[in-house]
Amino acid sequence: MKHIFELAEGKRFVGGLHWQALGGLPTELKREAQELAKQLSFDLIVWRHSSAEQVGFASTNEGYEPGMLSAAAIVSKTLEVDEDQRDFICATELPDGRFLYVAQADGVIIPEGDFIGNETEVRGKMLEDMATGRRWNYIVAPIQWGISDSIERTFEDFLPRKNGKIDFKHKWWALREVKTNYVALIKKNLIHVVAVLGVIGGLYGYKMYNEMKEAELQAIIAAQMAEQQAAQAVVIPPWTQKPRAVDSTKVCITAFDKLENLWPGDWEPQNVICDPANAFSVINWKRGKHGWRRHLESVVPNAVVDAKSEMANLNVQFDPLQVTEASKESLVSEGDRQKHMNIVAQEVGLTLEFTPPPPVVLLPGQQPAATPPPQWREVRWSVKGMPISPSSVIEKLDGPGLRVDVVRTNFNNGTITWDLEGVQYVLP
Repeated sequence: MKHIFELAEGKRFVGGLHWQALGGLPTELKREAQELAKQLSFDLIVWRHSSAEQVGFASTNEGYEPGMLSAAAIVSKTLEVDEDQRDFICATELPDGRFLYVAQADGVIIPEGDFIGNETEVRGKMLEDMATGRRWNYIVAPIQWGISDSIERTFEDFLPRKNGKIDFKHKWWALREVKTNYVALIKKNLIHVVAVLGVIGGLYGYKMYNEMKEAELQAIIAAQMAEQQAAQAVVIPPWTQKPRAVDSTKVCITAFDKLENLWPGDWEPQNVICDPANAFSVINWKRGKHGWRRHLESVVPNAVVDAKSEMANLNVQFDPLQVTEASKESLVSEGDRQKHMNIVAQEVGLTLEFTPPPPVVLLPGQQPAATPPPQWREVRWSVKGMPISPSSVIEKLDGPGLRVDVVRTNFNNGTITWDLEGVQYVLP
């Protein structure tokens, strides 16, 4: 399952939980959580007792198991207890090379704020949440991403330790089964139950009560599904909101040509990562044998240097691209686009990789038939290690629905290579 990862100790951590804030009285929180779990068809739960009570739900039908440890829960607690932070976004690399993303606002992990994906997916999610205008008081991100005011932390940094070793004796961060509290349920509805029993009789009244609760539940599910279908009906095709691939690549090459001080003393550039959608490039340096931090900061005063003074980066903004009518082209089939792109890659001598889209994830309790037919598919693609400028390559690869998300310039022993990463939108 894509939301599971393991540490060397063999402990299994999970992401992708459905987090929900609780608003009832302290004596009613357990019952409230149990009712939510029933309504949303979850059977596993983890609690976060803090300034804002919240729970994370999961389902055994999706591969989760009791005893798995919630990665978001431990990040949330560590940042709140150790750093006194209730509003944060965190992206940290996992042992298997993927990234964990956790976003919390007002003490509560936000919807889709518990996520595991590759670097491009998680970085895109972080930039998307940063663009909402919310003020994030604490940002954790890899230094090479060039995000202002961020710090870099490994996932292991968030784990509790005892005598220098990770302490796994804690139980609160583990998923456990949701158990219905029948006593609390009866107490809460005692007046209604007694009234019905008094008129109709014990067994029949209890049956009526259950039927009423079932009808309420079905109404809730139907309303939620109607909202989801309505939201999907007005979704704007994403490729119409992005510049064409040729334009994105061109703006990145232009921005690269305008960069200054790529070699400040004995600080060696590792790469330049351009994000055309968000209109900035990040230069990443590594200190050479005779590189001095003082020299770097005198030449590039806005550079961000890590705590060990071994790595540094600089975020360079450029004028954003305007999306034109040309971005509203009609899509073609996946087979047609892959055939064309593979032919170009072979003729130019490049290695083109396609990443199949993730499987469709249904909402808990939702049947496949309830999912509206998709209007398009997203296929991620990349070309790495190009010895030639990507401008000429992208012109040959270009076609309907092709978009570029990242243009990367790599420096290696005096040679320069280029990487392209993006999305190909195709018909379903």
